[in-house]
Amino acid sequence: MIVRKPLALSLIALAIAAPGLASASSLYHPADGEVGFTTHPDHFQSAMSRADALQAVTVARKDGTLAIIARGGALPVKAMNPSKTREQVQQEYLSMSAAEKQRMKELYSGS
Repeated sequence: MIVRKPLALSLIALAIAAPGLASASSLYHPADGEVGFTTHPDHFQSAMSRADALQAVTVARKDGTLAIIARGGALPVKAMNPSKTREQVQQEYLSMSAAEKQRMKELYSGS
């Protein structure tokens, strides 16, 4: 019983994944050897046109993200404004029931 369950799950996972591995329309195909796959760029169908890609590169070059990506850096996250003001949050807390306040206290204080 102990051996049968993992074996059965492995066979089910293989049966589900096999059609995807045999897909001739994918960019990568499984292969024997150290690498384990071969690349076929002519099998890949992109939804983005060449003009769209060039425009995206131009925009990235102008705003500086292309230089960051080229050096392997992480893109900076754009700052977002808070969705509520401090007064709105305080008013929301004051209008909560006692049970809701207790739940918030348990949730955030760990007690």
